[in-house]
Amino acid sequence: MELVFSLFALINPKLIRRCSVIVLVTFLTLTNVVKAESQATERVVLQLKWSHQFQFAGYYMAKHLGYYSDQGIDLEIRPGTPTLDVTQEVLSGNADFGVGTSSLLLDYAAGKPVVVLGVIYQHSPLVLITRTQRSSDTIETVAQGPLMIEAHSGDLMAMLRRAGLASENLNIIARPDNALDILEKSQNVSSISAYQTDEPYTLLEDGIEFNTFSPRTYGVDFYGDNFFTARQTLDERKEMVQAFRQATIRGWQEALRDPETAINLILEEYPTGNNREKLRYEARVTQDLMTNLVRPGHMNPERWNHISDTFLETGMLSKKPDLSGFIFDEQPKQLPKWFWPVLLSVLTAVLILAVISFYFRSLNVRLKEEVALRLDAEKHLQTTNSKLNEAKQIAEEANLKKTWFITNVSHDLKAPVSAMISLSQIFNHHSQSLNLPDKFNRFLRQLNSGGEFLMLMLHNILDHSALEMNAVSVHPETLNLEECCTSMVNLVQALADEKEVSIDVSWQGDQRTLEMDRARVSQILLNLLHNAIKFSPERGTVTLALSIQPESLKFTVSDHGPGISPDKQRELFKMFGQSERSVTGHTSTGLGLSIVKRNVELLGGSIEVSPAQPSGAVFSIAVPLNSLPEMASR
Repeated sequence: MELVFSLFALINPKLIRRCSVIVLVTFLTLTNVVKAESQATERVVLQLKWSHQFQFAGYYMAKHLGYYSDQGIDLEIRPGTPTLDVTQEVLSGNADFGVGTSSLLLDYAAGKPVVVLGVIYQHSPLVLITRTQRSSDTIETVAQGPLMIEAHSGDLMAMLRRAGLASENLNIIARPDNALDILEKSQNVSSISAYQTDEPYTLLEDGIEFNTFSPRTYGVDFYGDNFFTARQTLDERKEMVQAFRQATIRGWQEALRDPETAINLILEEYPTGNNREKLRYEARVTQDLMTNLVRPGHMNPERWNHISDTFLETGMLSKKPDLSGFIFDEQPKQLPKWFWPVLLSVLTAVLILAVISFYFRSLNVRLKEEVALRLDAEKHLQTTNSKLNEAKQIAEEANLKKTWFITNVSHDLKAPVSAMISLSQIFNHHSQSLNLPDKFNRFLRQLNSGGEFLMLMLHNILDHSALEMNAVSVHPETLNLEECCTSMVNLVQALADEKEVSIDVSWQGDQRTLEMDRARVSQILLNLLHNAIKFSPERGTVTLALSIQPESLKFTVSDHGPGISPDKQRELFKMFGQSERSVTGHTSTGLGLSIVKRNVELLGGSIEVSPAQPSGAVFSIAVPLNSLPEMASR
């Protein structure tokens, strides 16, 4: 910097004043261009695929909070019907954006120029509901009657085909608006397509017995609601499309963070036949389907490839399409409008520097040598930095590919493992009526216990992958801690029964509810209880002690297994770390305690481990209640 000031000291003051005027004029011109672009507004239409409800809360919140108007978008939100073809509405120009399902991929494969911009539901909410009093009904039994299925239900059709039922042999009729009323009052309709967020609540309220068939049970795990546009709209108005996408993602983040505000907004400004309790039910199911592992709008190209493969396998596609034109690319590939004005400014600055360089001839030889030495040093430094950055980028890309691979494999394994657990539970539930021998019942319990352990391991792997990709969010909600603890104890009860380990739960104080992230607390409890049972001796005891204090939630999990020496405790919470307890014949992935520690830190709390008396280990956790972190990716 001293060299630069020395050079400018030699320049003619008049030249400096002229250059300053040129730079000032260029800056003011660019400021006016940016200001004029920011003040422009554009009328945009979003076509929903159903009537107003919490299913579209993110769009309502984004409009209400001014996220669209801040981007120069004047948005109109139009409700839809079961028979409305949203894709045609967008392609015909009646709407700029639409909300669709994974069947949008079939439209794209058929030659329709659509582009998916983001995914809202990581799991499809579409299910098949049948009115029955028999829990033993199968999909083959249900398919013998008429099926009311709405358009664009590709995952339901894939489920039927994967179950071995050809569509030409089925009696499928279009689902009308009043399909739920028909199912309740008529005995001639076998089943209807429905959303987990909607129809089950109404049937439960009306006291109607029903069965639900989910595509995920048959290994068909598609994306749910997505928002999309036409290729022409993206090509001609790319900046507007990008602005709409960003505003929509922010709106969904706010809807998940504060669902009560979203419900109030729907009741006040968007006509719906749903009452507040039904909207709350819909909000809870929506949060489960969206998951806390990724932010709203996230979609994985490999997941779309998997959906395409499923359509191909079930005969719904004749050949696999090239998805490069179907999935929106967040990285801009065109020069922005301000590029040329900025380039002009740079060229002007270069011209000014060229004029200034004319005066450098008056400098002495010593100054030239010093400049040359400094330039050589800077060039060497830039070369070194370039090589370091290239090596860092290669390492980051390799780690990201590894994380994506692990996430995809773990995600695909969840469906068959879930089916295994469900099958073992069904057999166990009907063991008496089937007169199954005790040996087979023990096998079922072992199968269920192994399945639960494998599901825990998959959840830990997915949590680890989400943390690696900085895609974990904190969502505080009203939590009944007693119900949460009971649920977690039930999940590990099979493992405890297998080892004849008893689980003792104790409370301090009368308070049972608090504001806390349900997913994070459940993951912490489940991993600690599972570890404690795993390392407990046969006929041992695991103790869970909880207390909700004015400023913090505190709980401890203790066992009577092999203890943990102080010199090993430093390695205990590291990723893939193994304590001496792990080398005593017990299996361990080395992820559980690492996930526990990172979840505790996400909640702003602390965890400690100490020896139990006379043997075992005690894990103590304290989480503050009045300083929960805001919802954000960590």
